[in-house]
Amino acid sequence: MELALGTVQFGLDYGISNQQGQVPKSEVAQILLHAKSLGINTLDCAGAYGNSEKVLGELQESEHFNLVSKIPALTPQQISILPFFEQSLVDLNRNKLDTLLFHQADNLLNHPNKEQIFSEISQLKAQNLVKRIGISVYSPEQLKAISKQFTLDIVQAPINIFDQRFISTDMLSLYQKSSLLIHARSLFLQGLLLIEAEKLPPYFYPFKEELSAFDKLAKYLSCSKLTLALSVLAQDSHNKCIPINSVIDKIVVGVCNTEQLIEMVNAYQQAKKLSISIEEINLLADNRLELINPSLWQVE
Repeated sequence: MELALGTVQFGLDYGISNQQGQVPKSEVAQILLHAKSLGINTLDCAGAYGNSEKVLGELQESEHFNLVSKIPALTPQQISILPFFEQSLVDLNRNKLDTLLFHQADNLLNHPNKEQIFSEISQLKAQNLVKRIGISVYSPEQLKAISKQFTLDIVQAPINIFDQRFISTDMLSLYQKSSLLIHARSLFLQGLLLIEAEKLPPYFYPFKEELSAFDKLAKYLSCSKLTLALSVLAQDSHNKCIPINSVIDKIVVGVCNTEQLIEMVNAYQQAKKLSISIEEINLLADNRLELINPSLWQVE
């Protein structure tokens, strides 16, 4: 199962379409039980996700999963990642992690001690305290610059039906040459792709045509918007020399209850079988950062 379970909703009220707020601890336990039974084996965590890591550490159900955690953005005065790593281990009730990422690309781009902090994360890998190391990025330019300086195993990047920058031919070639695997996030643009048109916040009115095109394609294909959104990565790209599925390690998705989890897994299986061409997927690509970068959204 390529799906990984995002955990930000377990510690924060997160997502533009989230009407339920932070997921209660009892519901988190049920979600984990169902995820395990459905073949999901990875949890995507971060110290920046409120108290989510503590919640997971208190639940025995989390013991059955590989854990990914992240080092938060470091100030110039913070010259070691070890306190953050150790705190995550304590909160998650683990003695090692599967994957450790830098949460902010700036840590390896502009931090005055970037070589030292990368040396520390490399030592954690050498000591078998983490299996794989990597970084979370927002733009291909960030990744290209970082990959020239540092050797990574995993990159977490936003990929969705509108934001296809990270699955362009040149980026796929970079992953192959650098032996990089991808953890794809933001597949639903924080839920924007799943919101009904009449419930769109005013900020997105200039993008109604693009969102409508996505809705119309789902109707034309007789599938849910959830299935269509997943199809950008569930389907291999036969027109590219490097298949997307050869570099995608995990697709990180978030849910607020077990019903959503079951719906997600079913939609993912349907997306793999969806009769859609790469041309239809590519037609929906949009490089306007005002749409594809949630940090730029002006939404109350």
